[in-house]
Amino acid sequence: MTAKKAHRRGLTGVAIAVGVCIALLGGGLAGRNTLADETAQARAFVADGQRALSRNERTAAVLSFERARWLAPRAQFVRSAIASASVKDPEPPLPRALRFVTAREWSAMATLFGWVSALGIAFAVVRWQRRGALWIALTAGCASVIGITGVAESNVSSPAIVTSADAPLLVAPYRNAAAERTLPTGTMVLVGSRYDAFVHVKDADGQAGWVPRGSIEPIAGSDGQVGVRSAS
Repeated sequence: MTAKKAHRRGLTGVAIAVGVCIALLGGGLAGRNTLADETAQARAFVADGQRALSRNERTAAVLSFERARWLAPRAQFVRSAIASASVKDPEPPLPRALRFVTAREWSAMATLFGWVSALGIAFAVVRWQRRGALWIALTAGCASVIGITGVAESNVSSPAIVTSADAPLLVAPYRNAAAERTLPTGTMVLVGSRYDAFVHVKDADGQAGWVPRGSIEPIAGSDGQVGVRSAS
């Protein structure tokens, strides 16, 4: 390889690195602003929940607290609010642990390490520190896959709150189906499949069945996002 070609490949690698760094810096600044907005939203939801608790409206309080946890799962003020409402979480240990990272953070992780992996591949192609670049690409690619898995798990996990008084837990998605038990208002459940006007849910005790759609209120929308509200 001539010195001219080596110099050109070196410049190509530097240009790629600078481009990726600029993109990551812009994404980091945008993510910082989004995090501040989500923390403010979480505080507003906690305040709503505390006011609901003072009025003995536990269902509304649990819904607000859980929406705050969806936005800021590691915040101490959110964890304290959840503890004050004595919420029984129906999620298994692994998905519950994954919820300490928000869907937005999992997505950012997947994007970040995806860019790093692409950068490593680009460096390997131009033969600049090829072996090290390939190791970087492989490691970052694995981290990106973990991030994508976290995003998928966040979207699959769909918690909701029972808002109807003593909602019947049916054995089948039909109005005349037998009810195994009733779910008290304020119970947190995991939403599964849907059929007609019914949804399949599971509570913290492992009891599963069908309930009318109108008897539960999802914590987040189908896109995994909590509705935006103004902090008060």
